Amino acid sequence: DEAHNLKDAQALSDMLNAIDACPKPVIAAVNGAAYGGGVGLVACADIAIGTARAKFMLSEVKLGLTPATISPFVMRAIGSRNARRYFLTAEMFTAEAARDMGLLHEVVADDAALPAAVDAKITTLLANAPGAVAEAKALVRDFGQLPVTGEVRAETARRIAARRASPEGKEGLSAFLDKRKPSWVH
Repeated sequence: DEAHNLKDAQALSDMLNAIDACPKPVIAAVNGAAYGGGVGLVACADIAIGTARAKFMLSEVKLGLTPATISPFVMRAIGSRNARRYFLTAEMFTAEAARDMGLLHEVVADDAALPAAVDAKITTLLANAPGAVAEAKALVRDFGQLPVTGEVRAETARRIAARRASPEGKEGLSAFLDKRKPSWVH
């Protein structure tokens, strides 16, 4: 019934939001079909890498449904213009098309290349200050869709000042000036 379906849809929305809001970086590695909710999962990832054979489809209208629960995340990733097309047509699209519209960041040749690409991103992320990474992710979430107003500018200035005064910020700046690796790099 509708009440049960509402509870299920809210649980899906809560899961997608937890991935999206996770303070740690989330990497999606796609090596096959990502249809419907799978596209929503990819859209919530901070970094999305797929193989050339990965295929995507917002298939809900084929089933008499709509991609309502995943739509905020997917539209943010691919834009409303692309969403209009793929939400309505349920056409399959390729990894290259997914990259071109912003769903994927990178396309690798095949399944064998995917783990190395993911490992390279992990290595890159681990070279960065963990607290700064979490706060940078929050910046995108908090301000990415807002117009630049005086309030936004004041809050972003406050955030950088707090980061500069933080122990992690002080360590990073000291390491830079001392020409050494910061403490979080092993």
